[in-house]
Amino acid sequence: MKLAVLLVIAISGAGIAKDVIVYTCYQGFNSKVYIMDTDGTVLDWFQYDNYRLCDLELIDGEVHIADAFAPRSFILDLENGDLDLIIDDWSLYYFYDIAFDGSYLYVTEWDINRYFPDGTKDSSTGYDGMIYGSTYFNDRLYTLTEDNLIQCWDISQWPDMVLNPASVITPPTSDCRGLSHDGEFFWTAESKEGQAGFIYCFNTAGTIITQINEPACAGWGVCIAPDYPSALQRHTWAGVKRSY
Repeated sequence: MKLAVLLVIAISGAGIAKDVIVYTCYQGFNSKVYIMDTDGTVLDWFQYDNYRLCDLELIDGEVHIADAFAPRSFILDLENGDLDLIIDDWSLYYFYDIAFDGSYLYVTEWDINRYFPDGTKDSSTGYDGMIYGSTYFNDRLYTLTEDNLIQCWDISQWPDMVLNPASVITPPTSDCRGLSHDGEFFWTAESKEGQAGFIYCFNTAGTIITQINEPACAGWGVCIAPDYPSALQRHTWAGVKRSY
């Protein structure tokens, strides 16, 4: 009887979902998305030919990804790697970042462009420079710039954007790309050619909380996704290397 009870407990425990790190990288014309345990252990990965998947953002429990080879964004299915097209705006050329303020999606291609959640264009506002990642937290839009700064913007009077200089953050290194926030900390990844760098978790003061080895180069985006199925729940598909 004791053995049966322990077995039921073990099976039930194996079904508990957990938080995971979702990480994007690219080599040449191909991208990979890695799903990792919070200690850096790779749980699964997917390859996408002729994509350059960049910044990630968790929106309503789903992982959104921007594409730098085309002006598109997608929702990533963590179970099978499928990409569900959301923004598809061929009046532009590329996106390096994606953020969500609870009502609108924001992506940058010279201007900062605002879209409804279904991918319909709302409007744009001018921006001087290049953004390598963005996220929305505490009623502010944070942008990782080409000048190795994370700027903090009040966008409540859109299309006017008001910079808060006191909230400017220096990222962990000048190689950092992509920006997300898990509700407590920021996340970013290093983009190093020919070698893997680090995934960083840091606070609003720029202090590194944790750093994890990247599973491959060259990194671009990273975010935390909740409720990832356990190994028992994934037994029919985990570890299958899919190419799209």
